[in-house]
Amino acid sequence: MNDSKSQRRPGWRHGIVIAALAALAALGYASMSLTQLQSLAAGGLPDLFGANQRALPPGTLQVEDIAVDPKGYQGTILVRGVMAAAPPDHPGMFAMIDSREARVCKDLRCTRNYLPVKTGGPLPNPWDELNVRGKIVKGERFDYLDASLRV
Repeated sequence: MNDSKSQRRPGWRHGIVIAALAALAALGYASMSLTQLQSLAAGGLPDLFGANQRALPPGTLQVEDIAVDPKGYQGTILVRGVMAAAPPDHPGMFAMIDSREARVCKDLRCTRNYLPVKTGGPLPNPWDELNVRGKIVKGERFDYLDASLRV
């Protein structure tokens, strides 16, 4: 008793669905690659105000570079970052986050690492991108960058 209607047809429909999904994935990948190439051709990620990213001075570190091992940096260093917050209980201090991370997530609280900075001058405003020169100092509760000069 072989009923021809009860037999399964070959998987040609599944093949069409798989081929369509593969084509959509390839199109999405090509679109993302093109967008990334256009971004790089324009000089990197745009900053928060639509201008191109500023060139990093030679020898400048990013906040994420220091977060790996802050105690490993001896002497005066130059760090680029974005001012994220100023704690009210520590006058003259503020926290910086990595500029690249701030550009991508567009939020000052989305970062994994903050770099505490102590300065004797006026505090910058949130979202100010800074080049800060100073030394890593061991504080009572945490290590911080003792900033002598903002460039």
